[in-house]
Amino acid sequence: MRTPGVAPHDVHAMYAQLIELPFEPNRLDEVECLVQCELLPALRGEPGFSGATELLDQGGGKALLVLLWETEFEAHRASLAGSAPFQLAFATILQAVGSDRLAATVWEVRARA
Repeated sequence: MRTPGVAPHDVHAMYAQLIELPFEPNRLDEVECLVQCELLPALRGEPGFSGATELLDQGGGKALLVLLWETEFEAHRASLAGSAPFQLAFATILQAVGSDRLAATVWEVRARA
């Protein structure tokens, strides 16, 4: 029996891949263009991709990408063996932020509204 006001556990779990993008503040426009013009279009072609949100700390020179995936496998797979356009977009962003690796973690999404 369902308790009023409490949502039942969603058997259709979703997973969020969080990717930190540190950047020099003077490169904000470049990083934004790469995310909007290259990464997001490439993500739309990835199996299991369900959406993206970008959080920005302009003063701190950091962005946080929240990429939503249908399964945990797809969330992990994307950063390891995504399509050529996806890998190219990430490589370009890595070059722009002056890094050889991005910090990425995968989280189970337990609540959405």
